[in-house]
Amino acid sequence: MTIKPAGDVRRTRSDERAWFAAGALLIAAGLATAISVLWQWSVCGASSASQACVDLTQTMNPLPIQADTMALRVAWAAPLAALALTLATSAWIAFLLLAPWGRGIKIFGAVLAVPLVIMSIGGWFGVWSVDRWVALGGSWIILGTISEFIAIGFLVYAAMSREAVNIVTTRRLVVLLFGVTAFGTMHQSAEFILLGLADQSATGVPRYLGFGTALTLALTGAGVIWMTLRERKNPHPRAASIVG
Repeated sequence: MTIKPAGDVRRTRSDERAWFAAGALLIAAGLATAISVLWQWSVCGASSASQACVDLTQTMNPLPIQADTMALRVAWAAPLAALALTLATSAWIAFLLLAPWGRGIKIFGAVLAVPLVIMSIGGWFGVWSVDRWVALGGSWIILGTISEFIAIGFLVYAAMSREAVNIVTTRRLVVLLFGVTAFGTMHQSAEFILLGLADQSATGVPRYLGFGTALTLALTGAGVIWMTLRERKNPHPRAASIVG
């Protein structure tokens, strides 16, 4: 029987807490997003031809998913959307704080947290000041794009720097980053296109825009937790980094 040094045990437990916390927060963000989207699109009722539904498809806005006018907003839908974005951001921050990684990787991770935090603040700003939030729509799109590109850069750095993480951790990191940037512009654009393909005759925003984001958040959170549990059951202590 092999006995691990106490330092290695503490490091492993801290690493697992980081992944579990991030995964749980992503799942919570997914649930909040799903409820928010379901409530918001409930204005359409059984008919997508109703005036309220037509107006909503012309004014629905991502980052996070909220209607552009107070008249079309369903009670608590916008705050839940902002909460979901905040939870997704919190998943990344919690992961950074708990993960026993090197200073360089954590500093780069903190850089990624900056646009995510600004987007979260913007989400709550949109809840209380709709007109000004809409006027700054271009800024949210730019921030969403920046967050995704920084996430890609972080992944490359974490996998190939002197402090490089191993291949097993890199795989989990890909899933986690895909989840925490779910409100990013490229994610939202992909969902818009996929939902639009299902009903090419529709105009404006596809109905139920946002459910793809909810699924992304929930599935990536569950994926991170599952991969961490699998690693606990079948550890790979000698797994090499991606650069060998």
